Amino acid sequence: MKMRDVCITWFRAVLFGLALSAPADAEEALAGLQIGTGSALSIVMFHGDEGNGGDPTAMVAFGAEIARRWPDATVHMMLRPGYRDPWGRVSPGENYGRRDQYTLENAAIIAANLRALSEAAPVIAVGHSGGAAQLALALSLDEGSVEEAILVSCPCDLDLWQQMNPDWPEDTIVRSVSAMDVVAPQETRVTLLVGAQDAVTPPALSESYGAYLEQAGATVDLVVVPDGDHSGNRALSQAWLMAIFEARERVLE
Repeated sequence: MKMRDVCITWFRAVLFGLALSAPADAEEALAGLQIGTGSALSIVMFHGDEGNGGDPTAMVAFGAEIARRWPDATVHMMLRPGYRDPWGRVSPGENYGRRDQYTLENAAIIAANLRALSEAAPVIAVGHSGGAAQLALALSLDEGSVEEAILVSCPCDLDLWQQMNPDWPEDTIVRSVSAMDVVAPQETRVTLLVGAQDAVTPPALSESYGAYLEQAGATVDLVVVPDGDHSGNRALSQAWLMAIFEARERVLE
């Protein structure tokens, strides 16, 4: 497993070029925003749980910066299953009040959307926190659609996550399926990115999943970001941008 230390700068961008994305059949098409029109690459991003009522489109400015830097790509900012945005867009699926939602049913919806997008261009899929956990499950169902996956702050080992939070009620994780309990992706290169100061999904969770992937023979990089937090401070954001840049270089080389 490759581990790298990274330094950082946060890029802020003005939101531009927003359009409704419709990547799959109507019944299972995730709602969201499409930024850019590049045809060489699709960069697909999945937000975190936003369990405290936050805006699931909080990453849109980051997606706009990616599209500005790489005009040969189209960035798809997807609303995860069961989520709605401030403009009334709603994705199919059920998020159970933004709790305990990493189900195989939701993973299947994500996998179908990734498969549809992959028909037009190679896909780099990026998930943050709960979005990373759902993306990891989707890869187990249909990994061939994704060239590279970047899992940021991923709670991919749900048993360990529960153990690390002994004050959680016993029924906190009931429906969700751990990425440790499904087939590890073999065709998709996986980058695990986590802040050293992440108190929500600490590095041990990414390290555990990384070891699982490595044992299964997958291609995996683990990046623990000095001074990085969970929500995307300057350190984590720059490392995140660097991971996407490196994945793009590998896919398009």
